Amino acid sequence: MEFHQQKCSYLKISRSRKPKTYKYILKGVTLAEETSTKYLGVDIQSNLAWNNHIDRVTKKSNNLSGFLIRNLQSASSETKTNTYITMVRSNLEYCASAWNPHQKMYEQKIEMVQRRAASFSLKRYHTTSSMTSMLDQLSWEPLKSRRIKLQLTNLYKIQHNLIDVEASKYFTKRSTTVRSKHSSQLNLYLTSSSLASS
Repeated sequence: MEFHQQKCSYLKISRSRKPKTYKYILKGVTLAEETSTKYLGVDIQSNLAWNNHIDRVTKKSNNLSGFLIRNLQSASSETKTNTYITMVRSNLEYCASAWNPHQKMYEQKIEMVQRRAASFSLKRYHTTSSMTSMLDQLSWEPLKSRRIKLQLTNLYKIQHNLIDVEASKYFTKRSTTVRSKHSSQLNLYLTSSSLASS
């Protein structure tokens, strides 16, 4: 396999205010530096922020929602719900355990996609309609809660060697009492979550 140097670039990840600069040359061509690039469907930025990824994912999800609204007006609530979960929510949650935001503005931006879908599924567009009651009626939990569960599930899998991530490289051991207490709480939470979803 040969690299096409004109199609190659590099991404430097650093949060330093004055990062060191280097030149990377491939076959005599100096590679251009990127500040953000998409890798396996996730936008990675040089400063490890996730705003580019969230902006792209929410825009795509809103476009998908608009497509469903235009084409499924006469469909049943069940059909609308299934298409939202399959096409829109799956897009919103792809690799979400890695990029789960902590800023309120991004959390709300993501939740707005689901709220729009809830109004469409139940045909309730009035400003007086309670969004909480709509989500309860559909049994849709906040996307933030789902992302936290995804992170906890991944943590559980790493801790129990269920995925190919070496726990010793990323986890620091604490006292036995604290570790066993947290471990039992995590196991209890994951067990109850599994029972609730089954």
